Parts: sequence; structure tokens; C-alpha cells
Amino acid sequence: MLATINDLLDGKKIPSLDGVQMSALLHYLFTSASRTLRIQIAEIAYREHDHPNALDLFLACTLPLAQKVAERKATKIFLCPSDWQVELMYDGAVNSMISVFQRNCTLMPGTDGFQRYIGRALSTGAVRSYFMRQEYEGVRCVGNVATMPTRKKPVRNTVERDIITRELLEQVTSFPHLPGPVLATLQCITALGPDTALKEHAYTASGDPDKWERERGRRPILDPDVIAEAMGIRKRNVHRYLRRARVILREAFNADGKLFLTH
Repeated sequence: MLATINDLLDGKKIPSLDGVQMSALLHYLFTSASRTLRIQIAEIAYREHDHPNALDLFLACTLPLAQKVAERKATKIFLCPSDWQVELMYDGAVNSMISVFQRNCTLMPGTDGFQRYIGRALSTGAVRSYFMRQEYEGVRCVGNVATMPTRKKPVRNTVERDIITRELLEQVTSFPHLPGPVLATLQCITALGPDTALKEHAYTASGDPDKWERERGRRPILDPDVIAEAMGIRKRNVHRYLRRARVILREAFNADGKLFLTH
């Protein structure tokens, strides 16, 4: 093992090793090598980017470093960190090392350029992985907590909302108590899709469109002309069918008015 490592450091090249020898080298670097040796060999593997064993050597040297950085950062930030917090930071540091190797950027000049490069990448990856989670979205530091409003907007789970919306759409377009023409109108809207069946809200002369747009934002509405053309019926019939659909569906799905209530 000592001879192999000396050859690697002296030649600045990854030596030709069989599977057993390479496995033994990786195991030694991952479990027993010093920090200095790991950084030296990781730099050689980084520069030998196209070698078949370059990534294995690079990760065998940098993953133990990622573990140390995660533990140090977690202890510094949380004092008594949980295993989950350390694991999350470790995962971020590992992903950062994989990205560093894949990008294969040109190293900065200087004897310690590589060490500073991966040190910064490890620290940034560990911290970013933790604080960029969805539950921390919108979190910010304040000088006086007492000045902050106590009421907070709920965190919206967009995936769950999309699933609920899709299921509700399927129930609405197959509701058995809708008259035939009304059901056909809803199914036609579904077939057209939002890009075709919707248009932007049309403002009337009686209102204040600038104020409405500033306060509420633009919103889409159904386009009766497109729906009528697709169904081969008159526009007024589309309006009539949609009006009947709203009455029936509101009573069936939103009788108490709380289905789309926001807090």
C-alpha cells in the first residue's frame, strides 16, 4: 500500500491496478488515510478526470472530509445537532463533491488552490442543503421578534394541491347527476385543456381595470367562443350550460362554501 501511494504521489498519475489492488487502495483512503493525503490524492484524481477510476478515488478521499465538515458545521450552528441535521448536511456536502468532479473546472493558481476550492464547496454544500429545504422558504432574520405579526400564511404543498385538483376535476367531469349537454360541455373543456379553453379576464368599462389588476392580479376565465366552436353550438348555449353546471356542482361539492377557502 505504501509503495502504491508513493508511486501515485510521485508520478501525479493514477497507477494501473487490478480490481483487488484498487479496492484495497480505496478502502485505505476512505477509512485510514490522513486529511493531507486525501486532499493530495483527490487533486490527482480530479486532474485525471477521464481515468476510469478517477471518480472512485476522488470520492474515497472527499467523502470522509464531507463527514467531518458536516459534523463541524452542524455543531457550530446548532450546538447539539440531531443525527438528522448532521445527515442532511452530509448529504449536501456529498452532492457538492459530485458536482465539483462533474463540472471539472480549471483550478486556481497556487499550491493550495485545490484545497481551498473543495473546502469552500464542502462548507457551502453542507449549509445550503439544510437551509434550502421547502419548510425554510421565506424564513428571514429580524431584529425584534415582537414586531413580527403572529399570523402566518400556511405552507402550501403544491404536489398535494395538484393531486387534489386532478381528482376533483375527474369527479366533476364524471358527475352522474349532470344533464347530458352540461356534462358534454365540461368534458369538452377538459379535452381542450387550459392552454386552449382559457383566456385572460376581460375588463368592463364600468370598473377600474388598473386598480383591479394591481390589487388582484390577472386571472384566467373560460373562453366561451372557443368552447362553442369546438362543440359546434352557439355561444349562448355554452353560457347556459355552464350556468347550470355551476348550480349543480356548487350544491354537490361546495354547499358550505369552504372548498376553496384560504386562510
